[in-house]
Amino acid sequence: APKINPLRLGESVTLEECKRIIKSARDILSLAIKEGGTTIRSYTSSLGVTGHYQDYLCVHKRENLPCPSCGEKIIRIKVGGRSTYLCPKCQK
Repeated sequence: APKINPLRLGESVTLEECKRIIKSARDILSLAIKEGGTTIRSYTSSLGVTGHYQDYLCVHKRENLPCPSCGEKIIRIKVGGRSTYLCPKCQK
């Protein structure tokens, strides 16, 4: 995973970090599609199908719980008016 802080300005992201973001995004999207997407609330599709990708989420909705990589507490911040969860130690 790229481990980039979501508050960083885009112009500060290096070419190597961009490559890691693209690879990670492709891997995540492939698995998410395979698992039927993410069902976080009580959403069910018109066919009664729920996704299972939420079982792979490492930091989303895990505020104050330990980061699975380093054990630091996950924090929640607002980015563009939306909640974003991150590990302040891993995502610098």
